[in-house]
Amino acid sequence: MRTQPLLAKLTFIAFLVGGLIALAACAGARLHVLSLDDALKVLVPGVAIGIVGLISGAAWIWRALALNNSLGWRIGTIGLIGSAFLVGIPASHVWRVYTLPPIHDVSTDIGDAPQFVALLSLRKGAPNPPTYDGPVVVTYQGEKMTTALAQKNAWQDIKPLERLAGTTPQHEFVGKFFWRALNAVNGLGWKVAAFDVKSGRIEATSETPWFGTVSDIVIRVKPAGKIGVRIDIRSKSRTGNSDAGRNAVLVRDFLKREGG
Repeated sequence: MRTQPLLAKLTFIAFLVGGLIALAACAGARLHVLSLDDALKVLVPGVAIGIVGLISGAAWIWRALALNNSLGWRIGTIGLIGSAFLVGIPASHVWRVYTLPPIHDVSTDIGDAPQFVALLSLRKGAPNPPTYDGPVVVTYQGEKMTTALAQKNAWQDIKPLERLAGTTPQHEFVGKFFWRALNAVNGLGWKVAAFDVKSGRIEATSETPWFGTVSDIVIRVKPAGKIGVRIDIRSKSRTGNSDAGRNAVLVRDFLKREGG
């Protein structure tokens, strides 16, 4: 009987200590006190302690069911659920890193990707250069291929948006979709860095909620043929080799919102 409350306490303490370490890693990265690599190193022991919380929590539940009592249920439940989140979020990220293409640059136009202009100054010193990574060779699913091909194999739905103007004058139609694109960017909560209706270019940034890693985004709205419009978007991380699919998610979110 005494073991059960001890297990509940251990579960809660493991979650509390591991969570504080994880929060310190995230805060260090967001405040630029730690680099992303250093923050991840700090995170590792926090996750390890979270695993201890999961194991002790499972043991606590087993004893609770076996003895048919709820001793320590409050702190045991909090510790178990908290430990599950503490371990589950990084585990999900690691899973995506190893199952998705090891890339960090995604574009709807892999032949002529939109280029950064206003964001170039903000990208100075970033480990990942602003140039498009399409021709860069990576290994995906055991085969060597270009970044562009890896993207195409993983996310076949990422394509340009194209619409026909019908009887609307093309310049008005293109302008309409430019402002729709800008509204979509604002609606997604991205931070607009610059926009130019004449060139049809919008540039913005998006940060991850935990470590604050930045993805730079550029959108291009231009005439297509004589009566159409084409919208392309590109998203690239400033740091890291694999984005665990984040830039593809950003691109998809925009296409869904703009194309809806």
